[in-house]
Amino acid sequence: MGAVRSESRSLRAPPILLVLVVGCGGAPGRGDASGASGGPGSAGASGDASTSADPSSGGDASSGSTSAGGGATGSSSSGDMTTTGDASSEGSSSSGGEPPAAGLTLLSLNLHCLRLDGTKFVSNADRFAAIAALAAARDVGVLALQEACERPGESAIDALEAALEAASGEAWSQTWALAHVAWEGTPDEADEGVGLLVRGALADPGALEHAVQGPLRRIAVSATLPAELGGARVTSVHFEVLEEAARTMQAREVAVAAMVDGADAPAVIVAGDFNDVEGSPTQAAMPTMGFIAADAGLDPAGIDHVMIHRRSPLRPAAVEEVFLGDDAVSDHPGILVRLEEAAGDRVSVTKISAEVDVGADHFVSLRGDLAPLEWELGWPLRQVAADLHVFMTTELAGDFEFKALLDDVTWQSGANVIGVAGAEQSVSPIF
Repeated sequence: MGAVRSESRSLRAPPILLVLVVGCGGAPGRGDASGASGGPGSAGASGDASTSADPSSGGDASSGSTSAGGGATGSSSSGDMTTTGDASSEGSSSSGGEPPAAGLTLLSLNLHCLRLDGTKFVSNADRFAAIAALAAARDVGVLALQEACERPGESAIDALEAALEAASGEAWSQTWALAHVAWEGTPDEADEGVGLLVRGALADPGALEHAVQGPLRRIAVSATLPAELGGARVTSVHFEVLEEAARTMQAREVAVAAMVDGADAPAVIVAGDFNDVEGSPTQAAMPTMGFIAADAGLDPAGIDHVMIHRRSPLRPAAVEEVFLGDDAVSDHPGILVRLEEAAGDRVSVTKISAEVDVGADHFVSLRGDLAPLEWELGWPLRQVAADLHVFMTTELAGDFEFKALLDDVTWQSGANVIGVAGAEQSVSPIF
């Protein structure tokens, strides 16, 4: 497992380590509603499920225990990655979060590791100074970084943090997680990761190792912004490039995890390199779960995106691509988004907790009969403890039926479970 770190050296804050792991499982599979063992509508043991709510549909459906409100807190560890976390929500109709202290400007940028090809710069110091100058001039409060690389004696995120402090005259903090080794066996070989740079002191940094992987290991990082920047929960992502199925599942996983991790934050933001275009299954996973595409209107062939959940009391006021043409600092443009205070949408939160220990190399997903759920492809749950996996959405408009799956392949045994929109529900599936 790769290391995750959080630093705010200029603030003299101690490093914080917070990592949440969803183990790498099998490739996503399609359920066979008509014949798959344990598929939707099949009979058998239901996995120790009980109910405190009346079923909303006929047939032999069963229900897990249901309540309105509450939360889940847990910790887990795997190898050198340790997790502590808190996820809670109100399982009832609610308005958006409290307005932040001010608007927020965010820059998402793939740094192209430590390479200078395609730019006019002769050193990374000059390149990072140019990024920092724009950030200072445009009042950027957070940078979501991808392909932030390091090798002995050189770290992109450390150097960029120093450049930001020099340009802004303010203290910055960072969190970074190793994804994989890039350009292995070449002169450009380096440890590649994703990270966040935040003006002021970030809090509660965390990392998510994706449950479904392609040829290269992928990871996402998140943190809570300081109160002076509004306290949003921000996640930086870099999804799979070669395999669409893995890429789509990674986006679905982040759409759920961002809501769970940001349950207590006033705003929830996801930004980064999706490696897919507007309207693709990868990009569409976020709007399906209630996220607004803050980068809407830019190049439709662009693969870098910024999303903000509709419950957030912020709305995109301006968006543009930066570092274009002769000003390029990477092989990607930067996506610069200005978010201004606005009323968040009134939402009803549905939360489902699966209480089951599936081991370190497996994950739990959810399928169902009402959008955003579907029977054909699952949504990976956020693992918050060894035996607790959480699904959270604001987009279920009515009661529904669902089942949990192991690795999105093996169905929970028994009848479909009745889900109650706007409530908190727990199940103990048997696979």
